[in-house]
Amino acid sequence: MIAKVMGGDPLCIYNRELRFVGVEHVRRLPASLTLPVLIVFAPSACGSGQPSDESSTPSADAQVQTLAAAGQPQASAAAEKDCSLHTELALVDEPSVTADGKNVAVTVTVKNDGIDAFGSAPQPHNVNLGAHAVEADGKIIVNDLSRALLPQIAAGASGRATILLPITKLIGYRAQILPVEEGVGWFSDWGTKPLVVGPFMACSSAGTGSICDASGKALPAATVNN
Repeated sequence: MIAKVMGGDPLCIYNRELRFVGVEHVRRLPASLTLPVLIVFAPSACGSGQPSDESSTPSADAQVQTLAAAGQPQASAAAEKDCSLHTELALVDEPSVTADGKNVAVTVTVKNDGIDAFGSAPQPHNVNLGAHAVEADGKIIVNDLSRALLPQIAAGASGRATILLPITKLIGYRAQILPVEEGVGWFSDWGTKPLVVGPFMACSSAGTGSICDASGKALPAATVNN
């Protein structure tokens, strides 16, 4: 076999006897002589007196590609999580005050537009409805403001839940409401947009009510004391 080594100068032919011969000698080989040719890309192989082993050493570009490939499982796992647990949230009724005056009740529809079922049952995903108290710019003031149980919601289905927000921790803030996979993360980490209600203010007079919206209007009483 003749191995043609490309990348050196001059172009060299390496024959079976491990000796280099110039191109001009190869040109004089009989036309009837048919030999298989192996193309080997090896920079500066000619003139060394030995076949180059550089082709077995990964290039810098190849090493970068290898490292990038090594990071793909993590990226893929994150992408899979984005698809598996994702929701759209909608407000059912305006926020209201429970009969005991301690909480703001917010009822929402949770549409599961991911690919996995979830709910407050332990399997397959222990997911509850949660809430943050936040400032106007979205800065979280109280991370774990409240929790509420969610029904099991299959992929493509919707469910309802009512979450109670403690008034003492809500005055002066908005509430961001969204599901949370306990011990793992909030759905906002995977692309779900929180439902925001508020801000809520203390009413100017006790006769008006215990808590008002931003315009000073008292929140209505909840029809059921949750």
